[in-house]
Amino acid sequence: MDNGHEHEHHDHEEIDPSELLQELGAESRTQIFLSMRQQNLELLDLASRVAGYSGEHAPLKGDESEKAMRTIWKLYSEFYSWIDPEEIEEDDEDEDE
Repeated sequence: MDNGHEHEHHDHEEIDPSELLQELGAESRTQIFLSMRQQNLELLDLASRVAGYSGEHAPLKGDESEKAMRTIWKLYSEFYSWIDPEEIEEDDEDEDE
């Protein structure tokens, strides 16, 4: 009966703390990345609704789709700047160089 407990204890001894921290760090970075992507999708959805390009309507023709994309991008960028103004400032600094 003690063999099961010894085996469990033995497994815990083999874990390298630095490896565990690396795994947790990678998992945290992955979660942050996925959360940011989800946020971007939600902002794009919001921008398309505000621009009036969601729901039931006829397909866009020719230059209408380009205009729609510009409008949605403009709204998306504005919403994004409200959420992460520091990143927008960094982008502006990069453009100034």
